[in-house]
Amino acid sequence: MLKFVSFAVKFQINVHDLNNEMIAGNVNDIRMIQFLDDKGNLREEPGVSGRMLKHWHYEAMRQLILNGSAKGIGLCDACRVGEPIRPSMLKDGEFYTIKSEEAAVKGCGICDVHGYLIAEKAKGGKGEGEGEEKGTSARRGSRAMFSWLLPVLDVESCWKQVIHNRVSSDPAVMMPFNKSYASGFYGFVSVLDAGRIGLIESKLDSSGAGALIDESERKSRIKAAVEAYRYLISGQMGASLSHAVPHVKPLEVLVAYSEEGPLPFPVSPIYQDYLVLTANLMPEHANLLYWGHAENDKAVKKDSIDEIFHEVINKI
Repeated sequence: MLKFVSFAVKFQINVHDLNNEMIAGNVNDIRMIQFLDDKGNLREEPGVSGRMLKHWHYEAMRQLILNGSAKGIGLCDACRVGEPIRPSMLKDGEFYTIKSEEAAVKGCGICDVHGYLIAEKAKGGKGEGEGEEKGTSARRGSRAMFSWLLPVLDVESCWKQVIHNRVSSDPAVMMPFNKSYASGFYGFVSVLDAGRIGLIESKLDSSGAGALIDESERKSRIKAAVEAYRYLISGQMGASLSHAVPHVKPLEVLVAYSEEGPLPFPVSPIYQDYLVLTANLMPEHANLLYWGHAENDKAVKKDSIDEIFHEVINKI
């Protein structure tokens, strides 16, 4: 059964506004990040944070569970409606945090895969004895991890501000505003620790067994988590999708998976030689699948991205 899978993806993205964070007056600017090229030169160009990619992987999983191929996987009330404060249950119109990791993992496939952090101060008053009542601090580490989406190093990116007009029947509020859009070749890496989905390490017995959910449910959750990457590759991964769906063309996809245990992270596809470096980094139990224009003896070349997903999902 699939234990670990990683993705290294490179694509061309034209006219995107996927990470829009700087707002001043009527100017809405794109997120910029500093990084070094292969020669150590400092560059500052548009980037998309790993938090943004992670959110949209979460959103793809949520839609697959609610409306797609993963129906039947349980969700907490917060994940069901896309509420960021999770895991939570809805009672009398208010969300209440589910503080037990066991209850959260059993009841919600997304909280299981994506983890969570609960940091709540005490409700007030004193506990028994001396001192103030303690708050709640609990976390579950994410089984899905994401890099930033960064420009490929050997290609120039570009960005430009565009003037929009806020439409209103009142001429006084029809103020023009500026938004930035970027284009370029980009890459990201992500890993899914599939073998730890459905598990709480403190509950494992000496043999390593002890999943909180049955095997069928675990497999369904892993399949949904893998399938959600397909939507990221298509460009569903950031802000402004209501009016600025990016023009995305996938260029290369490298997947490494193992049925035995964890794998190293792949070398980022922002580097020209990432395929060779990744292939030379992986242990013997890794299986490498590649779609793109390059060749490598250690990677099985596929005719389509769908073939890659088909093989990985069949290992679950």
